Amino acid sequence: MAFLIKNKTFIHSTRYFKFDVPTKCNKSFLSTVIPEHYDQTINSNIKTFKHQHTTLISLNRPDEKNRLNIKTVSDLRKAISEFENDCSSKVAIIYGEGGSFCGGMESELVKAPEIWNNFLQSYCQKPIIAAVSGFSYDVGFDLCLWCDIRIVEENAVIAVNRKSDAPKSKTFLKRLISTVGYSRAMDLVLTGRDLYSKEAFECGLANRIVACGSSVGQAVNMAFNIGKFPQLAMSYDRSIIHKTSIK
Repeated sequence: MAFLIKNKTFIHSTRYFKFDVPTKCNKSFLSTVIPEHYDQTINSNIKTFKHQHTTLISLNRPDEKNRLNIKTVSDLRKAISEFENDCSSKVAIIYGEGGSFCGGMESELVKAPEIWNNFLQSYCQKPIIAAVSGFSYDVGFDLCLWCDIRIVEENAVIAVNRKSDAPKSKTFLKRLISTVGYSRAMDLVLTGRDLYSKEAFECGLANRIVACGSSVGQAVNMAFNIGKFPQLAMSYDRSIIHKTSIK
């Protein structure tokens, strides 16, 4: 990923921080090369770095379509916790490397459902945006719905895994009903059919539909604007919305 600050361009391919000199980023996001002067952390599962008052967190398992295992969930929780505890960071963005958001979970996580359910029940004190590209399948659906806002690329596909014997968590189902309504939630859960970006937007699951390859850049622009508002009042309003929707 590269930020060409001088030309005010933000480039990319397929959680809140503030700097003294604000710099806007444009909507393109076409490369995964990051200049060395950006504060970044990379391990085998999760990659994080900061831009202005925004923390970007990526699922870094592109060869596995960013499927989650126990280690990845642990690393993701750690990255979110570090973002939440950094007072200079205001907004986070979660996305997937290699063109897909998250293609599901591996068998070891299927055998330990409490690990993922505990994550879904967690609440981050600051806003998180999901930049959804490619497949957002099973727990990928869970994760993007766990986030506050979803920016969805026009070729994205979201679905529940009905081939698995494991039931969905109550937390996910409550969020789904709250977001898309009883009837459509029943449809998606019972059929396991693919939900494409246009329908996702129409039913309220997607907040924005954007061009392929631009979801992270669009999320950065949104995070930049969110970061300009008074944070205390916004955090209070956000907490009330969360408590009301997840009873």
